[in-house]
Amino acid sequence: MASTRATPAAAQEQYWRRRFAAPAFRRALTATIADALRALARQRVGQVIDPVAVRELIDQWDLRIVDRPALTERAIAGARRSARRLAGRREALADLLDEGFLAEIETAIDAGLELGGGGRELLAALMERELVRGLFTDLIFTALVSFQRRANPLFGALAVRALEDQIKGFIGLFMPMLQAQAIAFAVDRANQRAVLDFARAVARQLLAAPIGGYAALAAGKTGASLATLLRHAAANDRLAELGRRAARIAWDDLFAEVKNRRLGELLRLDAHADWIAARAVAALLPLLASPGVLALIAAEVAAASAAGRPRSARR
Repeated sequence: MASTRATPAAAQEQYWRRRFAAPAFRRALTATIADALRALARQRVGQVIDPVAVRELIDQWDLRIVDRPALTERAIAGARRSARRLAGRREALADLLDEGFLAEIETAIDAGLELGGGGRELLAALMERELVRGLFTDLIFTALVSFQRRANPLFGALAVRALEDQIKGFIGLFMPMLQAQAIAFAVDRANQRAVLDFARAVARQLLAAPIGGYAALAAGKTGASLATLLRHAAANDRLAELGRRAARIAWDDLFAEVKNRRLGELLRLDAHADWIAARAVAALLPLLASPGVLALIAAEVAAASAAGRPRSARR
């Protein structure tokens, strides 16, 4: 009896093995998937994607799905291999980019660093913080010590150090005026242009440096320090939770923006449905033809066929 029941499933398995290998089945499956993609393009994002499921995936990504330490080690090893491959290259990033793109980078620097009203208010608020006040005080005091050491090497610096608290207190009386002048200097458009010129010069220098130089930097002590930092970050649960919160916020904002738009407006499914379907089938067929999946399909089809036959025919 056991061999009799196994015969339909075995026959189905042989059928599906031949069917999955047939070019006609590949073409039919490709056309079916392409039609499904074109239909999907007409659906709104909110009808296709479950935002709650995506949020749950974000929450569980590194808790149940990803081994953070193992993934970090693979990333560090991959970065080291890339650094070794790039170490001998002498061309610079500027050699690989066209002049138009380089000009766009400089334009972006100009636009990004130009302080608007909100930026000037933020800068003023930062300059008025107690930390900045203390830095200004220490800077002025250090300048006084340096001047006294040059003017009177024997007693000047010693006298200033002996009166450090009194001198810093005196400097503090003038600090509001000094901070106001510093804020005015920082937000002045002429000074901002100097900062922009400096930023552009730094960008040009970085783009003109040989790629191998960056690779050597990554492979040296800086690279080792960065690897240590990445390992600590991967093991930090609070940092991981912060990343999850940021990802959830980003996803909620993105979904609210696109949920009422049709998927075809965001992805060119209509124009590239055949191309996507062909590659989906190329990845899907080996999975379907694997022994375990093939046996499952054959057994299910055989069971369905047996269930559809009259009871008398099954005896």
